[in-house]
Amino acid sequence: MKQVIETRHLRDARQMALSIRDSLDTGPIGQIVGEPGTGKTWAGKWLAQKLDGVRVCCSHGITSRALALKISVALDEPNLSGSTSALVARLEKRASGRLLIVDEANQLRWQQLELLRYLADEAGMGLLLAGTELMDRPFSDGRTATLLAQLASRIGAKRVRFERLTALEEITGYMLQPHFGKVDKATAQAFARHAKGYWRDGAELAAACRRVMQAQQLDTLNAVVVDAAANWMAPARHNA
Repeated sequence: MKQVIETRHLRDARQMALSIRDSLDTGPIGQIVGEPGTGKTWAGKWLAQKLDGVRVCCSHGITSRALALKISVALDEPNLSGSTSALVARLEKRASGRLLIVDEANQLRWQQLELLRYLADEAGMGLLLAGTELMDRPFSDGRTATLLAQLASRIGAKRVRFERLTALEEITGYMLQPHFGKVDKATAQAFARHAKGYWRDGAELAAACRRVMQAQQLDTLNAVVVDAAANWMAPARHNA
């Protein structure tokens, strides 16, 4: 995977994931929350790679069988046939002692959350849920609300919040210097103004800056390049 910069959020997430992995006999559950674009997906991929875990990503309306299939594939289960119950029965052995990272967990309904809780409890699997404010959103389905309350009590302090970077020093140190080396304050301020501290926007802007620099045969990033790259990105975002 691409280079990942270890921010304080990522370090906190790693410590939390390690605490989950080190107490698998209790079926531990952790959570990464944050706004879209703050780096949760990158964190999940990095944690899965570094800690020998597996990661699945959920989509809106995903069924329990589809989720069980995703987990089975991630864990290299060869037998993908049968009902949801059959898949889960095989996963009880396959998932034992493993760390499962579930991205976009805010897309799940109570049936899928119950499936994950069952695997954590019965298989001794570590579970890390990543997404937007999964535990804080209102639910019309009382069963979902009840299960989320139970999960919240299980998570406890094992919760890391990813936020956009607001300090210019952090944006410079994490988003700019690893890719462009030392930059002046005006350049950093221009980058911060356009990226607004979001990892996704910062990554897209950095890539656009590199294209502008290549086209103009420049070796050093400056504020003019940043503004030009941001202007080049604007129509693409508008039409996306």
